[in-house]
Amino acid sequence: MNIPELKKALYEGIVNFEFVKKNGEHRSARGTTCPDLVPVDNCPKGARTPEQKAAFERQTVAFYDIDKKAWRSMRIDTIWSYSRALKLT
Repeated sequence: MNIPELKKALYEGIVNFEFVKKNGEHRSARGTTCPDLVPVDNCPKGARTPEQKAAFERQTVAFYDIDKKAWRSMRIDTIWSYSRALKLT
C-alpha cells in the first residue's frame, strides 16, 4: 500500500476505502482532506507540534468522513483497500 499516494488522493478529492476498526469490525468510508470539500466549521483549528505530527503521520491517516460529517483517523496497518472516487485537482 502506498500511503503517500493515498494521502495525495485524499487531498485531491474523495477516496473510498476499507479498513479494520480497533474492535475488529470492517468499515467502509468515503473521505477527504481537500479544503474545498471540508465544511468551514469542520476545518482543523489547531496545529500539532512537529514531534506530534511526525508520530501521528507514521501510524495513522486522518480524513474527513463525508457521510458522518466528522474527522476520523485510521491506522495505516489496518487499511485493506482504497480507490479514488472523485478528483478535483
